Amino acid sequence: MSNFQIPHLRRLLDEATVVPAVNQIELHPYFQQAEARAFHAEHGIATEAWSPLGQGKDLLTDPVIESVAAKHGVTPAQAVLRWHLQTGNVVIPKSVTPSRIAENIDVFGFELDTDDLAAFAGLDRGERLGPDPATFDMA
Repeated sequence: MSNFQIPHLRRLLDEATVVPAVNQIELHPYFQQAEARAFHAEHGIATEAWSPLGQGKDLLTDPVIESVAAKHGVTPAQAVLRWHLQTGNVVIPKSVTPSRIAENIDVFGFELDTDDLAAFAGLDRGERLGPDPATFDMA
């Protein structure tokens, strides 16, 4: 699935015999979608993040993320990707740059601690970067 919100998933679960394996939703530290992730977990649906790095915008220069990254000697992107993994999200960042591709996979040599995870939790602004699936293309 892609961009299915909880009401969509409830209807699907009520009417279908197969539970979706994955729902890909916009998900990054500024838009953490805790309710959707909890619903997915309750129903055995993996959560895949699209725009996991916040489209490379302000997220990667956020002082909290920069601080966590510096603490672990990694880049902000690596810290964000590690957050995704530790919170149970499927994450496949897009890149065509070989050095960034190598950097993006190099997230298994460190672990965020409880203070780091709490700092990330405090970043949730409920702000979408992409279109809202509930109102997208409703012209």
